[in-house]
Amino acid sequence: MIEMNIIEEKIDIPIVGTKINLKGSIYFSEQTLKKAPFIINIAGLTAHRGKYLEKYFSEQFASKGFYVLGYDHRAHGETSKQTGTLWLKHIKEIFNDINRVVTWILETQRERLSNDRIIMFGRSLGGAMILTKGYSDKRVDKLIALCTRYDYHTTSVKFPEDVISNISPMNVIQKETDNNSRILIAHCKDDGFIPFENLNQIKDHFGLSDNNVIKYDDGGHSFSGHREEIIKLVIEFLKI
Repeated sequence: MIEMNIIEEKIDIPIVGTKINLKGSIYFSEQTLKKAPFIINIAGLTAHRGKYLEKYFSEQFASKGFYVLGYDHRAHGETSKQTGTLWLKHIKEIFNDINRVVTWILETQRERLSNDRIIMFGRSLGGAMILTKGYSDKRVDKLIALCTRYDYHTTSVKFPEDVISNISPMNVIQKETDNNSRILIAHCKDDGFIPFENLNQIKDHFGLSDNNVIKYDDGGHSFSGHREEIIKLVIEFLKI
């Protein structure tokens, strides 16, 4: 349980060249230092920053001294009032927007951001965004991806090939020397949405060590029963 008062500051993130403002929130507490790292908590498909699990992780990280930015993708949450709710129509830009969010933090949150430390945390589609657009963005310090799909050829939704080339981590991942200091992944064996074998595919493709891979026998797609431990392990990883 959160013992301290969490402050939610609502913000708009304008998308240059469009009339779209991504609707978001920055979470922090009265004990948060004037300057601290930013965690971008990236929601999964059909989720948004106000849903229980997204808000749970945002408030938990905020209680640990981070600024946490959650935002609603195009076609999701409050942002859908501007874009409509047809997420497939916007899927490429949903992925591209995460780099725009990083730019927004660097341009508007300098008084709060400590040592340019930006971290990405997300589940499901959010994890895929992290391991594609986030991975390619060297302005991002740490990447924590939970229950992430390796190949979007394998979904029930049949994505066009030009979309798959943008959103499948398998098309972006490289074995780089800093991967083990930068990337943490996790998955539950009983996840009914994303195949558990995707975890090992990502691990092997990145060349990650066992220490960078968290496995649970149960917990499903939402890591039920393991969320507090996930928070603890992420905090420990961020100290590396």
